Amino acid sequence: MIYDVIVVGAGPGGAMCAWKCAERGMTVLLLDRAPSLPRYKPCGGGIPSSLVRHVEGLEPEKFTDLTVTKLRHTWRGKSPVLAEMTCSNGEPAQVWMVMRSKFDTYLVEKAQAAGATLKLGVKVSDVTVQSDGVTVTAGEESWTARYVVGADGAKGIVGARAGLRLGKRWGIAREVEIPFEYTESAGVLKDACYLDYGSVKNGYAWIFPKTGYLSVGAGMLVPRQPKAEQNVGKILMDAIHVMLGSVGMTYPEGIDAPKLWAHPIPFWTGIEPLATKDGRVLLVGDAAGVVQPLFGEGIQYAVRTGNIAAQHLAENTTESYTEAVKLELAGEFDAALRVGKVFHRTPYLSYKLGVKNPAGTKLVGRLMSGEVSLEHLEQRIYDKLKNPFK
Repeated sequence: MIYDVIVVGAGPGGAMCAWKCAERGMTVLLLDRAPSLPRYKPCGGGIPSSLVRHVEGLEPEKFTDLTVTKLRHTWRGKSPVLAEMTCSNGEPAQVWMVMRSKFDTYLVEKAQAAGATLKLGVKVSDVTVQSDGVTVTAGEESWTARYVVGADGAKGIVGARAGLRLGKRWGIAREVEIPFEYTESAGVLKDACYLDYGSVKNGYAWIFPKTGYLSVGAGMLVPRQPKAEQNVGKILMDAIHVMLGSVGMTYPEGIDAPKLWAHPIPFWTGIEPLATKDGRVLLVGDAAGVVQPLFGEGIQYAVRTGNIAAQHLAENTTESYTEAVKLELAGEFDAALRVGKVFHRTPYLSYKLGVKNPAGTKLVGRLMSGEVSLEHLEQRIYDKLKNPFK
């Protein structure tokens, strides 16, 4: 059988693309290396509610674990401030917290219900582009399609075999899931995200609440070569300890120690080709490097690029896919990159004048709800730096 589309990787970008392609009547094969679903994926798991502005058919009540409406900020574990995220009408702005096992499975099931075929336990070893299609190989098996979508992560094989994103760079994150019971004396609110700055140069640490768990991690979002005596892993672990200490917790040790995960963060370096010249192979999600370089946010952009790819696949306009992603995301991402550089040059000043100011959190709320853009946030920051007392 020759499929219309083979999607490699059943994460948010791949599953969304498979769902929307199948919904448009295309024959779709969705491949993933996991032996079964649901499968665990370390991830902060925050999705702004503005995603529904970009993708039709999402049902947040079926995949949301908790809803966050507050941000709590600290500087190196101290000087805390808790503020509400609000929309322009005064209503709380929402960020959906998801466990990736539940969210990814939800999207895969939507793809299957629309007619996509799912094959698990498939480790793709090669991708060969011909004039009339693409062959995907895994061991002794192979499948052919008119198009292939690489949704296989930051270090995926599809892009490498197709000659896309060969010069990519990564940041790095470490994360743990800690079992947690929310009580009045627990020190962590179930409707707040906790962010700590200053402990990681060019990054931050976080606590994101889930039902029965806390996702605790630290990431270095602007990769630079560390000094010889430094250890990036230790820096991130130290930041995790500081983050936990800021809420009166300690890192579980011994038999209670959670598994520590490390994963790359594909670093945005500007728009680059996300499809081969013939339009036969497209990249979405982390494989395409669409991680917002200020917050390190990736889930919503994986979903959005998966949706954009499906539109172009269904219309046979894949040669213009890169330009479509550029129009959708480049302005936002480039602004985030510039803001990140300003913040990381003067982190304490940025924290004191912007982050710690409750007006800053309200602005982030409007960003999460889709009412303002990152370009608007960038201009507000520049205005504040010019006149900090205004």
